[in-house]
Amino acid sequence: MSKTMYGSSSPRFRVFTAARMIILVLAVLFFNFPASAATAPEKSTPVEPVIAAEVNPIARVTIYKTVAVLPALIDGNSIDEQLSTTLYQALLELQKYSLLPLEISRAWFEQNVAPGTPFSPQQIGHQAGIDLQASAVLVAEVQYRRQIGEILAGINSRSMATWIFTLIDTANRKTVWRLTVLQQNGNQQQPASGDQAETTLQQAFKVLRTEMVKKGDIFSTQLPHPEVLSTQGDIRSVRIVLQPDPPHIFSAYQLLRAESADAAFTPAGPPVANKAPLILVDTGLEDATAYFYTVIGLTGTGFANVPAPPFKVNTTGPPPPVKGLHAAGGSLRHIQLYWEPSQDPTVNGYVILRSQSPGGPFEQIAVINGREKQTYIDKGQPNGYSRYGELEDNSSYFYTIRTRNVVGVESSDSRVILATTMGPPQPPTSLQAIDRQPRKIPLAWTAAPNPEVVGYAIFRASQANGPFLQIDYVSGRERQQYVDDGSWDLPLASDTTYWYRLRSVNVVDVQSPDSSTVSATTKAAPAPVTGVQATSGLFRRIELNWQPNPEPDIRAYEIYRGGVESNINTRVSSVGPEVTTYTDTSLGDSRTYWYQIRAIDQDGLPGQRSKTIQATTTPPPERPTRLRATINNSEIRISWRANPEQDITHYEVSTGGFLSGLLGTPKEPRFVYRHKEAPGTELRFQVRAVDSDGLKSEYSEPITVLIPK
Repeated sequence: MSKTMYGSSSPRFRVFTAARMIILVLAVLFFNFPASAATAPEKSTPVEPVIAAEVNPIARVTIYKTVAVLPALIDGNSIDEQLSTTLYQALLELQKYSLLPLEISRAWFEQNVAPGTPFSPQQIGHQAGIDLQASAVLVAEVQYRRQIGEILAGINSRSMATWIFTLIDTANRKTVWRLTVLQQNGNQQQPASGDQAETTLQQAFKVLRTEMVKKGDIFSTQLPHPEVLSTQGDIRSVRIVLQPDPPHIFSAYQLLRAESADAAFTPAGPPVANKAPLILVDTGLEDATAYFYTVIGLTGTGFANVPAPPFKVNTTGPPPPVKGLHAAGGSLRHIQLYWEPSQDPTVNGYVILRSQSPGGPFEQIAVINGREKQTYIDKGQPNGYSRYGELEDNSSYFYTIRTRNVVGVESSDSRVILATTMGPPQPPTSLQAIDRQPRKIPLAWTAAPNPEVVGYAIFRASQANGPFLQIDYVSGRERQQYVDDGSWDLPLASDTTYWYRLRSVNVVDVQSPDSSTVSATTKAAPAPVTGVQATSGLFRRIELNWQPNPEPDIRAYEIYRGGVESNINTRVSSVGPEVTTYTDTSLGDSRTYWYQIRAIDQDGLPGQRSKTIQATTTPPPERPTRLRATINNSEIRISWRANPEQDITHYEVSTGGFLSGLLGTPKEPRFVYRHKEAPGTELRFQVRAVDSDGLKSEYSEPITVLIPK
């Protein structure tokens, strides 16, 4: 709902409205009718409508968030559909209010307003606003009358339509604005055509918009808030940067200022055209004072967005002193100062002062340009050059610093701080060595505070009491890590303890005292694989299995094979940590192989190999023996001793000789050969056994049979 902004329709307001209506009617009568009615043309001539807009002066201080548009009622009896739709569209194009959908207002109107029933715009607007939860309601009336016929009888007159559009404040039933349109519609009493109504309403709302701007009722809920990118309080001025909106939204922007968030806001300067970069500046302000601002965008038609909540900007006074001034002592003939940079945007530099006594006098030794600067090295010779400085060794110096702003005004002194130069650097502190790393020991430490330190010497011993030998040098004072992995010819051993010390080294190669001593032990390699077993007697394969290693970080198991026990160096496979079996395939028949297995952890450390095991693949069947042959007429019966193997599936009987041919594959140790050879022919036979794996024995000794004559 709306906020109450202005008074109700007082009698004075109603009298004024009635007078305006009479004047408008007389104006139409005077300008649109000829002197003699008898000579009036039969067809009407288009006449420009007479438009009057009245805006309550205090409407400018009320924001109507939602407006309902009721259908236009003709003489209180019927709805002018065309005008209702055109009116709604015209109010949308005004781009000032957020409108409820027309069908919602239409439904309420049809349910609550009976045609022909007299009504007051204030009453119907108030009730509709409550029911529809609208801040304001637009009530539209259309009235038709005969212009001259109502005044002078007997003269052919024209039909005159009066449109009255009244915006009613829901909260107090008062008229926000009223738009009155008088127009002639020719000889027929009927609604104006769509194009005519649209054109007339465009003219009417243009007049209304002009009156709104004149009365200061310019704020539109349909316009966005200008986006403030940044605010900055400067010396006696404020600088506000905006994100420009598209020119079709705002043509200009204006900065409004007040001394408090609840005070009246006034323009802080003329409107600024919508051109990038868009910067609003307010000048002539007091030092160190808070001001409140809001920004409005202005359209080409004079409307503006609803002001956003105000924001506060403080102008600056004398710059604040530096906080957090520190000095790094113990440097080689120089002292480094560092401080927190001033957050005051008016500051553009610093003034540094030095003394050898805490009570002064202090002498200016440097002027630092740039607010972002936060360090300075005092070498004792501002106009000369020395690589390491010219301050005296092991001497105390006192410092203070001031900020300086863009107009040269300096702040008060910061706190006085003390620093002392030193000779040899301090050793690194908090030395740590990390245990259980694979054939390496990482070292970490806190860097020496001396700015002249350029690196660290690293010492190692294999016993706690030494001797310590330098194994490396790393450059960079900020270096705080090192990994000792031995050398290519002498790597660190697994499961072995080493001791370490460090020294700082400064720019003149002076070493500090020893740091603290730390020790660490390298990671142990995985234990040998246990429980290794191999299965013999399998067809051209050997199956291995073993117990999983106890280490939680095993990455793989490697299987090694050898044809002889003294040379097991062929790595046949590598399996994952969850696998504890392996089948070695494609092996020879009746061959013996030797195996070893070792575990590899996630760091790549190999464990010792397991104990050696061996296994033998299955041999082929024995060669058949005791072949016998008997001849009976045309049959030769051959028999032999059955093989001892249990998985013999059949035998292969073939002729002897180089080009032997397969004669049959009996399952039993006997075979009948029906010969057709001529008498005196000599035949040879041999037999071999075949098992379930397809292994074939050697052929038996051949047997020779002579076909009798």
